Amino acid sequence: MRHKAWIAALALASATAIGALRWHERSGAAASSPAAIAALSPPIAVEVYTVVPEAFEVQVPATGTLLARESVEIVSELGRRLVKVRAEEGRSVRAGDVLFELDSADLRAELNKAAVQARLARVTLERTEKLASEGLANQQELDLARGRTDELSAERELLQVTLDKTLIRAPFSGRLGLRRVSEGAWLSPNLVLSTLQDTSSLKLDFTLPERYASAVSQGSAFRFRVEGKGESFTGKITALEPLVDVATRSLRVRGRVEGNAGLMPGSAASIELPLRVERALLVPSIALIPGVDGRRVYLADHGVVRSVLVEVGIRAGDRAQLLSGIAAGDQVITSNLLRLREGAPVTVMPQPSPP
Repeated sequence: MRHKAWIAALALASATAIGALRWHERSGAAASSPAAIAALSPPIAVEVYTVVPEAFEVQVPATGTLLARESVEIVSELGRRLVKVRAEEGRSVRAGDVLFELDSADLRAELNKAAVQARLARVTLERTEKLASEGLANQQELDLARGRTDELSAERELLQVTLDKTLIRAPFSGRLGLRRVSEGAWLSPNLVLSTLQDTSSLKLDFTLPERYASAVSQGSAFRFRVEGKGESFTGKITALEPLVDVATRSLRVRGRVEGNAGLMPGSAASIELPLRVERALLVPSIALIPGVDGRRVYLADHGVVRSVLVEVGIRAGDRAQLLSGIAAGDQVITSNLLRLREGAPVTVMPQPSPP
């Protein structure tokens, strides 16, 4: 009996020891968890920036190229000899003016021949119709006569179209460039005879980084300068490319400059484009934390730290616009950023009153 009582007492003591050990392990694990450590750590004193919507304007620099309102290289559609230059190089011309005249003697001869054949075909058709009405010609003969008449009419139209192409006309009003051929030269369709530029107004093409795509719009005014001109000029945005270039991550923009004011197509322009957002959410740039998944900011949320992923828009100086991730009234932490972790307790330091 004494032996059995001794064994029972030993088993009870072992079970008590094991239970105490397991309780100690659980207590130690709980105490070493991040939440427990955060709860036991003293709050970190931080400064915050309270986000409020405000108007935001920034001058965005860009470079572009001036283009003529309309521009074309004058070429011949036919492979023929140039017999006359009608317009002087460097002079203004109007739409429809003849600039160059090509040799057309053979075309005129073929057109006269086709006219004689067409008259004969019409006489033959009239005779066949009369015979058919008297029952002396069958339907096949009548159809052949009509087909021949139509064929010759189409041939004359084709010759006339080709003949018209021997007169190279200005497609629009503008200034003719330097002449690159002389009378007597044999022209081919890939040979440029001259250029024609309409500079009554100018276009200005430039690119903007992708982050400005949501802020730029048609009708926005801008200023620019060109090399060799002391004064600045103004223009307005008339069109935006409806896609972002995947290679450069930039947006192509086209502006218009009314009146050339001595400006020339092809000149480089230095542009300043004012972009304005009426209700922008801005934060100090120092609050942005780069990471592998993008940029984040720390928020002071009811005494603890909350990390949020944000999308950055326009930057200006020491401030940046955030497009997503925060809302008006959020308190963005701007100090002690290296000591912060998700869920860490913080104490917000009083913000100085504005002067």
